[in-house]
Amino acid sequence: MDYSMPSSRMLCFRGTGSRSCDGDISKGQTNMKENTISRREFAQGAAGAVAVGMLAAMHRNCPAAVTSKQSGLRDRIFGCIAGSRMGSAFGAPVEGWPVEKIKAKYGVLEEFKSYGHYKKQWQRPPGTTEDGIERQKLMCLAIIEKQDSITVEDLARKWVEILDVKLMEYVTEGFDRKLVQKARAGKVPAGMLGIEVPIHLNTLARSFHAIPVINACDIDGVTRDIRDVGRAYQSLDSLAFPWGIAYNAGVAHAMRPDATVESVISTVRTYGNDAIRKELDHVLDIASKYNDPLDMRDEINAVYKNESSPYCVTRIMKSYGIASIMETVGRALAIFQVTKGDVKQGIIAGANFGRDADCLAATVGGLSGALTGSATIPPEWIELVDTATANTPYTCSKMTLQETADGMYGALRTKIKKIRKHVDYMELQLSVI
Repeated sequence: MDYSMPSSRMLCFRGTGSRSCDGDISKGQTNMKENTISRREFAQGAAGAVAVGMLAAMHRNCPAAVTSKQSGLRDRIFGCIAGSRMGSAFGAPVEGWPVEKIKAKYGVLEEFKSYGHYKKQWQRPPGTTEDGIERQKLMCLAIIEKQDSITVEDLARKWVEILDVKLMEYVTEGFDRKLVQKARAGKVPAGMLGIEVPIHLNTLARSFHAIPVINACDIDGVTRDIRDVGRAYQSLDSLAFPWGIAYNAGVAHAMRPDATVESVISTVRTYGNDAIRKELDHVLDIASKYNDPLDMRDEINAVYKNESSPYCVTRIMKSYGIASIMETVGRALAIFQVTKGDVKQGIIAGANFGRDADCLAATVGGLSGALTGSATIPPEWIELVDTATANTPYTCSKMTLQETADGMYGALRTKIKKIRKHVDYMELQLSVI
């Protein structure tokens, strides 16, 4: 099968290249854990061969967590990409709304709606994604082109290569456009661009699903790439790094054939630090009392918005107050736990939680899809989002959900072939006495 990217589905605007940099990325890191497939293991003879076998086994079908439908790695990649993008489009019409406003207008929001953003005269049709998915699309495009994991420099070059700042005004935040302009000017190293972005934002969770996809089941790789590529969007002292690593470790683990809702949550806790574990345990303890995610909205939301709460986000968020990575990941894990990885129900719940609804729905949708694949995604949702994407004049990529997932799957296959070739070479060298 041809996994090359259909160029007819991209909007390309040529620009100049960007500089690279070598930076210290020691801050905001978590310790490496055991049982992770790392490049070091690949290079160690028999252990490397076993690791390759594990990665090859991921292509075989395995039971999904929600239904008896078989969901192999390829389908889980599709579920992750589709779930995150559907969540983005589903939650966007009520972004920033309190629960009370959602209840008053819709009762429960259960279908995609049209919406407008950025004071532009463009009413987006139902199923249209927004700024967070534009960031994700750019990472996917860079990975598919490279057929491997990307660096922060690779991502910045992709910005410069294809983005038109004027068109971006319809689908991105102001800081996105400033980042592209600075990358194009070439005066700020790619690894320092994130200094310009408001701190502690949820971008490293809600937009970064391409990173665990190209590192499926490889948490070492996820950790490394989040620390590197994340520098395009956040400064190294941001809480987005430890929280982003924990969340994306969970996404990468979810693609394992033996993953469950419980093991995904356990992985997020394991790769978080003590503060993250304490906060997640508090939120998940609340969630454990409920069977319906909508019933827990007020209690969960109060954790992050009530000034009396130790986790109130307004204490540390200087701007984008409802878009902290702490709140987004905490609420997403709570919904994921109660909905048991059901993509549709997770997205509906995320949107109806209000506040940063699109980011929340995208975060829980991507995690759920990584675990259960397409099993709980309505086919009509796929068609709706693909149609909206095809008719969007301002997006950086018009690839369908399936085309994007196939491109990412093909890039992962190519990456594994490169690793296997290196393992074979090293085994030969190690056999020489």
